[in-house]
Amino acid sequence: MLPYRPHLLLRNGHLQTALGSLVPGVRPPHRAVPIEISLLDGESLIAHEELTETLADDSPIVILIHGLGGCHRSPYMQRIAKRLSDNRLRCWRMDLRGSGSAIRYGSKPAHAGSSDDVAAVVAQACGQFPRAPIFLVGFSLGGAILLKMLGEAATGALSLAIDPARIRMALAVAPPIDLALCSNNMERLSRMVYTRYYLRMLSKQVALRADLWPQWREIPRRPFVKTIRQFDARYTAPLAGFESSEHYYAVCSSERWLASIANQTVILVDRDDPIVPAITFRTANLSPKVNIQYTRNGGHLGYIGRDDNGRSMRWMDYWVTQSITQALGVRYD
Repeated sequence: MLPYRPHLLLRNGHLQTALGSLVPGVRPPHRAVPIEISLLDGESLIAHEELTETLADDSPIVILIHGLGGCHRSPYMQRIAKRLSDNRLRCWRMDLRGSGSAIRYGSKPAHAGSSDDVAAVVAQACGQFPRAPIFLVGFSLGGAILLKMLGEAATGALSLAIDPARIRMALAVAPPIDLALCSNNMERLSRMVYTRYYLRMLSKQVALRADLWPQWREIPRRPFVKTIRQFDARYTAPLAGFESSEHYYAVCSSERWLASIANQTVILVDRDDPIVPAITFRTANLSPKVNIQYTRNGGHLGYIGRDDNGRSMRWMDYWVTQSITQALGVRYD
């Protein structure tokens, strides 16, 4: 696999993080059909299946899970879905509960403990395509939810049971496995620019959800929240049934599930990620099935790199597609 080589002018985790978000790259037209997926509590979420030429029922399925404040239309979700489809892989882009197209289907917030929601999408894919191998890819918060689900699936702790054997491989990019540590990191003065970015996106979601659900309207909007921890204390914890942000972080951090994972899993960690500190993984107790791949100067979901000819490339997109096609033993296009 082509190793990650940062762009010559972007050898900095902060620059990679900022430009990775501000420069979306080529965003292909949206060509997908929505699939409504029922959840155990009576709410629903939406997955979007890419429209491709006819695929066999046993064609591999790749389920993409976005990060905090994102949705199926996040640039990296669109770019990677296009690459996967071009390689004749069935791709589902998942909208977490209350995100994107799913905003009208569920009153509860998406959060790091939403492992049963991901399991519901996996169960739908298994039932619809019983002979298809399944690949799961989670980004940032989506990666943390994915890792928690894998550990729970292996130990029978999921409320919605799935067969772990159906999952061929899982990839988690920059997952915040220790929520309290990552929240503390985001309160540093040098990280406030990222905090403001996320809070702007989350505030827009709050406004939209307050128009739809009375429980969101009942929460005072002022004083304005200034940190991710304050947002979780005001919205995430009470609306998702946790006693406090600290209780939410303790119960939902995926770090304690890493030792239980029974599926081949790769975690992509950048040592210069300003949002999810690499130190988070230093003492993690890993299952033999879990490998961590470290990079430098990739930032948080940035990875603007160079190919063998020195041309600019979105290496994260390449890494996801290449990892899956290699596991399948097919040539990457």
